[in-house]
Amino acid sequence: MIIDRSHQNWIVRCGAAAGVATLLYIIHALRSPGGPRGGTAAGLAFAFAGTAVIVFECLLSLRKKYPASPIGRVQTWLKAHIWLGLLSLLLILFHTGFHWGRGVSGLLMWLFLLITLSGIYGLLLQNYLPRRMRELVARETLYEQIPEVIRALRLEADERVEFITADLGVEEAEEEIIRAGGKKFYFDPGQRKSAAEKVEAERQKRKRAPQIIIDEASAGALRAHYLQELRPFLFPRPSRFARRLFQTADAVAAYFRYLRTLMPVAAHDVLEDLESICEERRQLGIQESLHHWLHGWLYVHVPLSMAFLMLTFIHAVVSLRY
Repeated sequence: MIIDRSHQNWIVRCGAAAGVATLLYIIHALRSPGGPRGGTAAGLAFAFAGTAVIVFECLLSLRKKYPASPIGRVQTWLKAHIWLGLLSLLLILFHTGFHWGRGVSGLLMWLFLLITLSGIYGLLLQNYLPRRMRELVARETLYEQIPEVIRALRLEADERVEFITADLGVEEAEEEIIRAGGKKFYFDPGQRKSAAEKVEAERQKRKRAPQIIIDEASAGALRAHYLQELRPFLFPRPSRFARRLFQTADAVAAYFRYLRTLMPVAAHDVLEDLESICEERRQLGIQESLHHWLHGWLYVHVPLSMAFLMLTFIHAVVSLRY
């Protein structure tokens, strides 16, 4: 979530609550001869308030599963999650009197610290990575569709190369491929069949004989470069060699500058299309990597939060009973 002016009310409210809690803690500390303790009335009050906030924090995952629920907007819950979460850390520290404790108490404090730090880390990523993604990825797409888009790019690249080399000897079904504008739907079965026949006829024509005529040596060189270096990059999990070869925009541009020195002018339009396809695939790889960074911290934050909640209840029952 981006921190902007819309968070101002939550910052003010939680800041005011933190100020009141701090004042009450100071009064409690001054009136406690042996120092503030968690088992006193004030300490239990801080514990109850902090635990109530923690329970609310854990309800965010449930709220996200029902985005149409009338119980407040998800964005409002997220804002509350951030600032109340920081407030809960202060309340729990007041409950413990800033003593780390031992056993379950110590474990709870370490977990709470890790949860808070992971949440702050995730918040920093959410405020930095989207802006960075806009700078690095001009051709962003929906993350869930990236494998299909990569497959479409691979098929498009196969088509471009076969205009020069004819059949590459690689077969891949072209059905249900997402291209620019999305999938095309036909309500008339006859129309769908006719369109499929036209596509197949064009495909067979392209595979039988080259549509752009260049010398055999250049066509063979393009075929070899494409099958050994370019095409392996156009998969969801490209080889390490392919990733290194096309790691940056400058590397992509340099590779195709080299190919243009090998190929006659008649093949340059195809090379330009291949360069565009390769650059788009490179940007999709960046988007995937940034997406994993943007959401990976949740695999630490959420399980630790659930474990912390369960241990908190165990700690509360044991403390009140014994």
